[in-house]
Amino acid sequence: MGARNKLRELMTENSMTIQSFSEYIGVPKGTFEKYLNTDRMPSTEVAVAIHSKMGVSLDWLLGDGGPKFIDRPLQFWSDPTGYDAHEFIPIPRLSVQASAGPGAMVDAEETTGFYAFNTKWLARRGLNAANLAVIAVRGDSMEPRLTSGDLILIDRAQRQIADGIAYVVRLGSDLVVKHIQRASPDAISLISANKLYPAQTVQLTAIGDLAGQIEVIGRVVASMHEW
Repeated sequence: MGARNKLRELMTENSMTIQSFSEYIGVPKGTFEKYLNTDRMPSTEVAVAIHSKMGVSLDWLLGDGGPKFIDRPLQFWSDPTGYDAHEFIPIPRLSVQASAGPGAMVDAEETTGFYAFNTKWLARRGLNAANLAVIAVRGDSMEPRLTSGDLILIDRAQRQIADGIAYVVRLGSDLVVKHIQRASPDAISLISANKLYPAQTVQLTAIGDLAGQIEVIGRVVASMHEW
């Protein structure tokens, strides 16, 4: 796998656009686009920035082998005890599901376990564990980025809408995961990664059944595929 494919992989895993990824690692968008569209290897400075921000090893990014992550990003625990508190911090795994397809009814948010995330991994991303939760995805409208059964890490502190970013949104009694695009000052478009699903425009000042029931729950900051 070439460097550009690895960069695209990191963008997909973290639900980032070219703009958001380049801003996050501190590289001009035009420079980052050259890495994505050619076989050009990232400069040492850029590679170190990616290594620092994303937690991937330089051997994986620039070489042909080696582990992807320097630190183990997470472990699953049935209860938040018995792990090294200096290395890991527990993030609750909630019973609710975010639909990537027809809306899923929101059940009670029961904790079914914990994913103990590496503290360094979270710190590099500026994430506060108190604001995080892990939930499952159901449906196929976000394929190939997210498949049914994937787990997503949500930062409930990041609720300000930014174009092209994936969020979990509550629509009435439904919970969905979609990319959000600002359609107008008082409307947003919920966009699926799967082109078979048309965008859905929602008025933020909606009346009727959805009045007062549209809520951005949080930004999707990572995804995990379980086999």
